[in-house]
Amino acid sequence: MADLPLHLSSLKKQPAQPRARRTVERIIDATGELILNQGMEALTTNRVAEQANVNIATLYQYFPHKQALLSALVQTHMHDLTRTLNTLLEGLGDVSVAESTRLWATLGIQYFRQNDNLLSMLIQSQHALTALPEGKEFERRLLEAMHRFLSRQRDRLRVENLDRAIYVALHACTAILSRHLLEPVPYYRDEEIVDEVVTLMTRYFC
Repeated sequence: MADLPLHLSSLKKQPAQPRARRTVERIIDATGELILNQGMEALTTNRVAEQANVNIATLYQYFPHKQALLSALVQTHMHDLTRTLNTLLEGLGDVSVAESTRLWATLGIQYFRQNDNLLSMLIQSQHALTALPEGKEFERRLLEAMHRFLSRQRDRLRVENLDRAIYVALHACTAILSRHLLEPVPYYRDEEIVDEVVTLMTRYFC
C-alpha cells in the first residue's frame, strides 16, 4: 500500500513507536483488502480487526469507528499521490504548461492504474466520502502545488485571476480524468485523454 503519513488526522491517537506504526499500517492495509474483497458495505471495525489479526481493543485505541478507518485509507492514498505530484511539479523548473500537464496527468493515471480496483471503489462510493475532511485537504494541496508552479511563469499566462483560473482548471481536469478512469471499458486510450487535457490547459492558460 501507499506509505503511511507521519500524521493521520482521523486517528484517535498517533502511533509513537515503530511497532505501533506497523500495527496501524496493518489495520489500514486490512481495511483496503476488506473493501476490495467484500465491498464497502462489508466494512466494520470487527471485520477489519479480524482481517488485520489484531485485537479489537487494539484497533479501538487508534480508530474509534469505521469512518475513521475509511478516512485513514483515503488520507494515506491522497498523501502518497499529492507527495508524488508535488515532487514532480517542484522539480520541473521552467517548462511549459503543456509539458507539465502531460507529465502530471500521465502520472495521475499511472497511479490510479496501479491501485485500480481499490481507488475505483473509493471514487465510486463518493456518498461515503463526502463527510471526510481528507477530500478538501487533498484539493487544497493540489491547488497549492499548481499555484506554486504556475506562479513561476505568471508573465506568460493570459488569465486575469490566477487563483480562480487554477480552481476552474483543476476541477475540470479531475472531472475528466475521474470519468475516464471509472469507465469499465474506456471510450479512449489513456494517451488520447492526456492529449485532450493538455489542449484544454494550454488553450485556457496560454
